[in-house]
Amino acid sequence: MEAQKCYNRNEMEIAGMCETAPKQCVLAIDDTPTQLVALTRILSPLYDVKIAKTGEMGLKLAEEQDVDIILLDLVMGGISGFDVLASLKKSDRTRNIPVIFITGSGSIEDEEKGLALGAVDYIRKPFSDAVVNLRVGIQLRLIKQMKIIENFSLTDGLTGIGNRRSFDNTLKSTWSSLARTNGCFSMMLLDIDHFKQFNDNYGHLNGDVCLKVFAGILQETVGRGSDSVFRWGGEEFVALLPNTALQGALLLAERFREKIARTPIRLGTETASITVSIGAGSISPSNPSFEKAYNEFYTNLDKALYTAKAKGRNRVEAIPAEGK
Repeated sequence: MEAQKCYNRNEMEIAGMCETAPKQCVLAIDDTPTQLVALTRILSPLYDVKIAKTGEMGLKLAEEQDVDIILLDLVMGGISGFDVLASLKKSDRTRNIPVIFITGSGSIEDEEKGLALGAVDYIRKPFSDAVVNLRVGIQLRLIKQMKIIENFSLTDGLTGIGNRRSFDNTLKSTWSSLARTNGCFSMMLLDIDHFKQFNDNYGHLNGDVCLKVFAGILQETVGRGSDSVFRWGGEEFVALLPNTALQGALLLAERFREKIARTPIRLGTETASITVSIGAGSISPSNPSFEKAYNEFYTNLDKALYTAKAKGRNRVEAIPAEGK
């Protein structure tokens, strides 16, 4: 059995590298080599172009790579373009990737069938450079606009970090990815101590200032690119730490606890201070039953948070590691 791929926090931070924004990725699936060469020549100056010579190879690449759009030949040896599109639509990973058919067919029936299956456009053979660039560019601009809209729906309006819906989406994708690689992740539940009292003393507008400061410090402390922080609701927050073992999560939680306790919250001419209680835990998402395994994990994580509160607050408590 493959060894569990779960690393200490410090190991991951040392190995981290600065990432630059990648080009959008175009996957071209066509069994005619000359067509693939032509599409690569046309699109590679602007996009990261990946090619597949068969429908089967195209499906594999679409699952493995972060593909933004697919150019798909309608008629190929082996499975047809229609069959490839139908398979793409069945997968959570690929169903939302826009597909443009490339075809020499002038059949209205073929066009209707492709659009009914979910294709977004057609490019007729023989194609021109300008038409390929324009049609691909239009779809990729639409993708960018949709992502902007989606980001608004996934962002907490006050603090600017992810909201509960964003957490749910990220959790499921993280769970699925780590289940395939036999990895693990850690979570931290964080609750600002006596926040109602803070609001009573300083007012709700200053309470909003406190939440913004808290979220900013949390995001700054949980700084690795693969990690995510979310506002769970009210004064509760969550940090999701892929490929981080429990010991690493506890070190990070303690670092944040100390930092928030010594950071003054500036409220006009006044300053205030806050503390935080944190529950932390780690899990290897190999159990096929996501709902049952995660719900049990979250219940234990919530118990750890309330243990921290029961022991006087301003502390970190952990749930036992798996198997202990």
